[in-house]
Amino acid sequence: MELIPMTIYTVLFVVAIVLPLLGKKPFTYYVSKGAYPKAISQSDVFLRINNIISFIWAGIFATAFVLVQIRYSPYSADNMLISNAMAFLPQFIIGIPVSIYFPVWYLKQPNSKIRFDSMKDAFSAMPYGINKEFAQGVDVVVQFELSGDEAGESYIIIKDQKCTHTIGRHENPTATIQADSKLWLDITNGDVDGTYAFLNKQYKLSGDGSIMLNFEKIFDTRAKFETIANRPQDYDYKTISSKQIKNIVVFDGGARAKKFSKTTLMVDKFVAGAKSAGANVEEFKLSKLDIHRCDGCYMCWTKTPGQCVHKDIMTELREKYRKADLVVFASPLYIFNVTGTMKTFMDRLLPIIQPYMLLDEKDGHISHPDRFPQHGEQGFVVFSASGFPDIDNNFDGLKGMYRAWDSHNENSNMMGEFFLPAAEVIVQPVYKSRREIVQNACFDAGVQAVKEGKIDYKYMSAVSNPQVNNKTFQNQANLFWATLDGKSPYTKEVPKI
Repeated sequence: MELIPMTIYTVLFVVAIVLPLLGKKPFTYYVSKGAYPKAISQSDVFLRINNIISFIWAGIFATAFVLVQIRYSPYSADNMLISNAMAFLPQFIIGIPVSIYFPVWYLKQPNSKIRFDSMKDAFSAMPYGINKEFAQGVDVVVQFELSGDEAGESYIIIKDQKCTHTIGRHENPTATIQADSKLWLDITNGDVDGTYAFLNKQYKLSGDGSIMLNFEKIFDTRAKFETIANRPQDYDYKTISSKQIKNIVVFDGGARAKKFSKTTLMVDKFVAGAKSAGANVEEFKLSKLDIHRCDGCYMCWTKTPGQCVHKDIMTELREKYRKADLVVFASPLYIFNVTGTMKTFMDRLLPIIQPYMLLDEKDGHISHPDRFPQHGEQGFVVFSASGFPDIDNNFDGLKGMYRAWDSHNENSNMMGEFFLPAAEVIVQPVYKSRREIVQNACFDAGVQAVKEGKIDYKYMSAVSNPQVNNKTFQNQANLFWATLDGKSPYTKEVPKI
């Protein structure tokens, strides 16, 4: 009776190992190919996976051949039952799990990407190549309008971590891609960088382009999902009396106009929120004003206390500054600090403080007393945007200056810092969702500042999260600058906010 199972396992072993050794398709290929489109089942990767699984099954059948011959019991009938059970055991413990999970694991390896010969094949494979981590929460319709050799219209729907592909036109797509079919095939196969092609205007993208930020990763099982953590709070931001803020003054030290400034993008939303809560706001673009540099003569501390020797616009601005309930300092990051214009403005605020030394009995800290204490306490908020994707080691100089202004200036209280990293890419269509997060956080912060006299750190944290890892940012930034290098001015090619 033992000859029957031995013969069966011998035949199975031979079938499992001989076919792949002879360069033929293994038996597992014929078992699994019906579940996939030809674009996948006829790929080298699919055949490679099945060859490996076939060899594993050959090993399992060889093991079963040995196990079925071992005598486990002196009784022939009992031994047959036990030996057959032992032979089946590795098939259930090893064979079935390997057949199910090995393909999933293998497709995550660097050499496992499937190449397609046509967009027809690529579209047919999309429903089977979803990376569920990246597809989680995605609910979009992407319309394709392809020209060239495979001209035609079709769309994919990504929802509930699944993908469907349909020929034709969708009534209300989330985003629409217009591209040459050969170009899009090259992008799909990884022969052309999609970001580079977009920046060089090789294809058009309309609608909500934010889906394109992770489009390739959604269909790449090798991609690993990485959460960009929010920065922990590292400063004790101040609060002032609830509903005290009625008058706000904004000092913008940037050089760019509103349509290009990412710092102003934040400030405008903060101001809009503050106005909606009932505050009056006055804004000054410092680069448009004639502000003399500080000579360091200390006349404002000695001969003419509180009055600068230079009779320029700063006389008015200092008065606006000190009478405001909330001051907004806005400056893009220039060489790890504020712009020269903003620094000159800050230098010229010296007359509002007195030269005397004020000792804090609690911590022994020395600061300057307020020259105009009758105006009471006031808050201030800082806004700054930078091209770097990191806050730390980039905003340190700017942070240090304004945090010192907070600690050394009686009655002046820093309520918040809004630092926008990776700011230059935020205008691109793929970052629409991040742009909306930033704008909403700034608007809500403006509302809260006026109504409650404080700003929750969650709003600052939302702004400071670049939502892109440094490697991806490096690639996108370098490709972007490569499109302008020696070719075109920044202000001509960059999308307007």
